[in-house]
Amino acid sequence: MKNCKKCKNPFSSKLVYKSFWKGYKDFKCFNCQTNYQFNSKDRLIGGMTVGTSTFLSGLLMFTLTLELITKLGLGILSSAVLCICLSLFSIKFLEFKSIKK
Repeated sequence: MKNCKKCKNPFSSKLVYKSFWKGYKDFKCFNCQTNYQFNSKDRLIGGMTVGTSTFLSGLLMFTLTLELITKLGLGILSSAVLCICLSLFSIKFLEFKSIKK
């Protein structure tokens, strides 16, 4: 996990994950209160996470021969699970920049 540039305190995974899933909201270091924001590369990673999970769940839905309601339920469930798993994996690659106020 990344550290604060000012005080070298590591960011918690929970803090980054919540900020990531709340629409890339800015967050503060708990120790020194420095504000950080996601950069454009992080937003691209987030978009790729959602796009990949949607594509894979769609592929799963259309390869199975089940009833429509079962396919939809399986597609929604697999999309949600894949989104969560891929985003947990992708937070390792996120970088933040400090905001000067």
